[in-house]
Amino acid sequence: MLRIQIVYRGEQNELEHASGPFEFGRGPARDGIVRFVTWDSYVSANHMRLEQIGEDVISVKNLSTRNNIRLNEKDSIPVGEGAQLFLPATFMVGETLLRIEKVAQEAPMGPMDSLDVNSTLLAKSDSPSLFELGGSPSPEKLAQWLETLLAVQRSAAGSLQFYQESAKALVELIGLDRGLILMLRNGRWMVQSRFPDEDVDHREFSAAVLQKMSTERKTIFQSGTALQVQSESVMELEAVIASPIFDAREKIVGAVYGIRNKHQKSGTKDLGITPLEAQVVQLLASSVGIGLARQEQEAEASRLKVQFDQFFSADLARELQKNPKLLDGVETEVTVLFVDLRGFSRISEKMNPSETCRLVSDVMEELTNCVHNQDGVVVDYAGDGLMAMWNAPARQEDHATKACKSALAMLERMPLVQERWKTKIEGVLKIGVGINTGMALCGNTGSKVKFKYGPLGHTVNLGSRIEGATKYLGVPILISGYTRRQISESFATRRIRSVKVVGINEPVDLYQVHAVSKNQPWMEFAETYERALKEFESGRFGEASKLLYPLISGKDGEYDVPSLGLMARTIQYMRSVPPEGFCGIEELESK
Repeated sequence: MLRIQIVYRGEQNELEHASGPFEFGRGPARDGIVRFVTWDSYVSANHMRLEQIGEDVISVKNLSTRNNIRLNEKDSIPVGEGAQLFLPATFMVGETLLRIEKVAQEAPMGPMDSLDVNSTLLAKSDSPSLFELGGSPSPEKLAQWLETLLAVQRSAAGSLQFYQESAKALVELIGLDRGLILMLRNGRWMVQSRFPDEDVDHREFSAAVLQKMSTERKTIFQSGTALQVQSESVMELEAVIASPIFDAREKIVGAVYGIRNKHQKSGTKDLGITPLEAQVVQLLASSVGIGLARQEQEAEASRLKVQFDQFFSADLARELQKNPKLLDGVETEVTVLFVDLRGFSRISEKMNPSETCRLVSDVMEELTNCVHNQDGVVVDYAGDGLMAMWNAPARQEDHATKACKSALAMLERMPLVQERWKTKIEGVLKIGVGINTGMALCGNTGSKVKFKYGPLGHTVNLGSRIEGATKYLGVPILISGYTRRQISESFATRRIRSVKVVGINEPVDLYQVHAVSKNQPWMEFAETYERALKEFESGRFGEASKLLYPLISGKDGEYDVPSLGLMARTIQYMRSVPPEGFCGIEELESK
């Protein structure tokens, strides 16, 4: 028998599963398999199947074709794969937290068995209730009652057992005849649990008592003739008590409600609610409120963890969980990276939709790992592209260097993806990466419902245009002059062109990043190109062409595209007069 607890956006569900497979997803149940259907938009239609395969072991299968199942900060169950987990087990499916534990089978109690206060929430045994005690409790009895209240707090808040044990405490701890846990939903009082759990043919609570409790925001109890003004449903009662349940924002969300009947007791003893009983009921209501607040905090922490894990590296995610204020909007210097899969339309038209989605997921997984390995933040995915950033929300002195290393790692990963998909795609998988550094306003650019942390401003727009320029200039990685000034001189780079991109008036110098460290043959090649570029920008087209010719000759079809492009412009201006005010700046006509 398994107990499955499901927490999504503060709402908690708990169920027990006897045996056989159990599925979790947004789609309907299939093949007669027991399923929990969720509204979590990050969960696939058929996402997860689990089954108990041993006394303390479950098998978990990832049915999704796109999203992993996260086990912890480092481990996950990849798409299409499975894992065996020891109980109790906790993992994330989309934005939903699942806790799986084995339900312990209670052994029958023999005549010599004894009950430990810590082992059972509300053992009746020979412990008298407050009503039966009649006077002040002994230290031992008081300790037992306090343990009962603490046990309510420690139990699974929001579960059916949590509410049921709270209602049971009103009867077996305090000595009332009936206990109710009421929750306020859409302005109406609803019975969440009752003890004894039996059907009743009349209204179980007094609306007037609850109204007075809500108005005065404190515990209300009535006895004897004071109850006669109520409806017929309370005519047979000797006493009622209602104590408010507050949430973390001091809002009344429910009530602990107790009833004492006239005909249940006899003798000369006062059958009303004593001040001591009222105090304990109030303590019980506080315990319920604390449990619900803890549930809300855990759900919020789980939600934040899922959001942080999606965008941030493991170390940064932990820091953000400790201090979410780091996400507040602030203007700061950042390095942004845009990457796009080249020729995706051509590739996808030869594949079915399922294969296309799996290819994109595979590519995005590799790109995301490259960002996280350099402590970057994944801002957004857009079709076959990705946006990332560094130096926010946490400060990073070498943010430009980290972004460039991430881009180079992306290039290295593409052949591995190519190898995995060689039977499905023709040609070579290529990407274009644009990087820029500058000031931006950083914060949650999404909404309260859908979190999206990222930057806004001119720096971001220019970074996107630089990525687009990689298509025109024919190099896989381009960085702005602003970024170039912040990275180490050890990087192998060359200035490609000064350009004006669409929508931005100011020209920008663009550099190619070739490698983390300099290679002598390539650097000699890059220095020759940069000398030719200077001659071109100075209007000495003949000298530029002489320098460029060796760079494009004898390559057997593997030409350096920037050299070809610069040679084409050089020849154009050798044959015709360059435009007035020529300074070598190239105006790009498309994004």
